[in-house]
Amino acid sequence: MESEKTIEDINKWILKYTNREGLYVLEGENQAVKGWGIIKKYSDRYGYRFACETSIYVDLNAKRQKNGRQINDFLTKKAKELDYKHMTVKIFAINTSSINFFSKYGYTIVGKQHKIGFLNNNWIDMVIMEKTID
Repeated sequence: MESEKTIEDINKWILKYTNREGLYVLEGENQAVKGWGIIKKYSDRYGYRFACETSIYVDLNAKRQKNGRQINDFLTKKAKELDYKHMTVKIFAINTSSINFFSKYGYTIVGKQHKIGFLNNNWIDMVIMEKTID
């Protein structure tokens, strides 16, 4: 089983980010983390400089409160500011609620990678979704 990430693990990620990448945290009362979003470049290759990959996490206690929408809207706005034109998300195929969530915000499924993830002794397929932004 995959272990939870420590503060040190997360700090290592952040230290590797360029000026066009970031981890953005949505805080609630008393600085409680309601969720977070990530923007990172899709590839180091020059031809992909306008493409980014994003990820959103919402705490279980903060779901169904429009926090995911708030994070998604922020990431889309921030991606535009960072001069990205293409956004990609990768989602475990069994996570239909996330696939439905991103579909609501203009992402379309463009492919599936079979048995690319391994979690809890099971091979997992990954769905790739994308949207373009102006």
